[in-house]
Amino acid sequence: MIETLIKNNCESDLIEWLKKLYTNDTNISESDKIKLQDYETADYVLLGIIGLILDNKARILLGKKQVYDKEIQEKCKQYPISQNDIAEIANKFLEDDFSEESEFILRKVMLEYPKKNRIR
Repeated sequence: MIETLIKNNCESDLIEWLKKLYTNDTNISESDKIKLQDYETADYVLLGIIGLILDNKARILLGKKQVYDKEIQEKCKQYPISQNDIAEIANKFLEDDFSEESEFILRKVMLEYPKKNRIR
């Protein structure tokens, strides 16, 4: 289902559809979760909603940084993330552990949350 949606729609339509899925607390199949996990985009709104659906802290951190969709931004800000979580993400990046998140996403988190001003 998600694969078809990704192939046949623009990212703004995908965002709206995923917001409905998240709001309605709809369960998705394991194969759809894998498709979402493998999906890469530079759109922090889309990364944020995917992070909320997958319970993926790296993507949620990026969703906090976007300013275009206040609803997703607020949901991401409400998600509890600690300094230890960011340290774990940094360790994955430094150790080239891209099993859960891609290098692109981990690098973006490290750029958005430098050590001197981690969580805000």
